[in-house]
Amino acid sequence: MTRTITIPPGMRSGEQSAVPGLPDALVPTEPAGGAEATARRRRTRFPGPEPEAPAPGPRGRSAVRWAGSDQALRALVRDHATAVGLELHGGAVEVGDAGGPVGIGASAVVCTVVDAASLADGRAPGRGAAPLLVVTGSPEIPAAVWSAALAAGAQAVLPLPSGSDDLLSRLAELARPRSSSLLVGVVGGCGGAGASSFAARVAGAARARGPVALIDADPFGGGIDLLVEAPESEGIRWRDTAALGPDDGEALRAGLPQVDEVHLLVAGEDHGPLEQDLPPVLSALSALDGTVVVDLSSAMVPIAVEHLHQLLVVVPSTDHAVRATMRRLRAWQLPDGLASAVVRRSGPLGAGEVCEDLGLDLAATFRDSPRSWVPLLDRRRRGADRAAVELMARLVPGRSA
Repeated sequence: MTRTITIPPGMRSGEQSAVPGLPDALVPTEPAGGAEATARRRRTRFPGPEPEAPAPGPRGRSAVRWAGSDQALRALVRDHATAVGLELHGGAVEVGDAGGPVGIGASAVVCTVVDAASLADGRAPGRGAAPLLVVTGSPEIPAAVWSAALAAGAQAVLPLPSGSDDLLSRLAELARPRSSSLLVGVVGGCGGAGASSFAARVAGAARARGPVALIDADPFGGGIDLLVEAPESEGIRWRDTAALGPDDGEALRAGLPQVDEVHLLVAGEDHGPLEQDLPPVLSALSALDGTVVVDLSSAMVPIAVEHLHQLLVVVPSTDHAVRATMRRLRAWQLPDGLASAVVRRSGPLGAGEVCEDLGLDLAATFRDSPRSWVPLLDRRRRGADRAAVELMARLVPGRSA
């Protein structure tokens, strides 16, 4: 869960501020004066064609369910929901068994928001409902509220108005239409595991599924562009993503340089991405079709987790590598079922032994390719290339590379 309790310097209650990762949105921090007040939105500053603004409709929009009793907090939540194109509904609704969007008339619930007092009174929905957020008007969050939120399965406890940025970002993410995009993270269980090389091979195997973006999210790595011997070319790099908005996915992907039909987002000679740079990029690309493969450093894994469908942990088959991977898994605290092991057969352990020690399912196993072979550009019928092709076939049934 996330706790946001610091008011940005120079900002007072009642002011509006830009949201990190959503530079075009305005943050309402006090209830609007009238019932018909509507949040405004500035034009995107990200390079690319100007998107046409969708025509708002009074019915059929997705909605936030309000399950609380504090009317002042309800007004704040309503203003935030309006800012990202969501309606706010109060009262009880029926929740589907699968926990997906639930109908309220002509709308669909993307999440439930409850105030801390109502949560303490036991008025929060049970687990299995739409995602749950807890809001409070107190800048300090008591331990009892944290305990109740954990028991209810809440994703975050957000004090308002200081947590306005976080609330708006979360609602924007939940409001975004979902598509067939597949986000796959690749990380080494230890240093020198070969994760970047395998990430490039996964991206190559995903080309049969449609557009592919390969994201270099290792700030201290040597650069995946050098690994795949990408020629110098014009295009968007990490330094150009600072103004990225939530609807800029198409412009971002179209502006990335390509190597063998794979779009690359790299730093080049500049510094790599900071922690706050990665979520807006993943959010923007997740709304598109195709596949996004993210080459992650260990420190970036917790930042990327909520966006990923699958995390592949590349582990050499040695005791040293397995112990290092155990430590990283404990530090990451991943959701059940997200991670699986890719075993690089470079040591005495078998793939089954590695997976048993780590408590992970086996996603793929391979032996090293010849040193002269370049990932992404040179494809083999065996080794890591074959493992990547078979892995993508399982992740996306019905498509072959």
